Amino acid sequence: MRSWFGRGRTRALLSAGLLVGAGAVGTSAYWSAGTQATGTTVQSGAIHIDLATNNRVKPETYSWTALTGSLAIAGESQAKILRVRNNSIGGLTFGYTVSATASGTLGAALKVTVRNGGTVSGTSCTGGTLVGTADTALNGYSGAPGQLSSSAATPYHDLCVQVRLPSGSGVANGATSTVVLTFSATQVVS
Repeated sequence: MRSWFGRGRTRALLSAGLLVGAGAVGTSAYWSAGTQATGTTVQSGAIHIDLATNNRVKPETYSWTALTGSLAIAGESQAKILRVRNNSIGGLTFGYTVSATASGTLGAALKVTVRNGGTVSGTSCTGGTLVGTADTALNGYSGAPGQLSSSAATPYHDLCVQVRLPSGSGVANGATSTVVLTFSATQVVS
């Protein structure tokens, strides 16, 4: 009996295996390259909104005594300038809002007007740009004076703040109120 694996058949099977193996083998290459970008600088910064001073303290509480006084009669007002300064580190620009609250029945009756770049004329604010609504309730007042850059020639806003007790308010003599102005700054990404 002859073996099934003879020379001819063995060669044929080996040749077929070689063809199958050659067909399955392929070539591939992965190319990579690299480069560097230099000359970039990263600097940390800090946002600082300061009232009238150069404190760079967070959070800043500033006792603004310029507006302290009496509104002797209904219909009378007072006006003073409050400087809002951008003392940020790293050339930051920020936008900010000013809001107000006041205590007691006097506080509930007070009206406020704020002007960015305004001036005091007697007991009123004139000129500049109106911030929010004029002669609005002081309690709950909110306005956005705009943006401030720390790298600008004048990195501050002079806000003229006018507080008025309207005629017919019915507030008793001797009533007092504590007024709180809150300034909230948010960095502006340019």
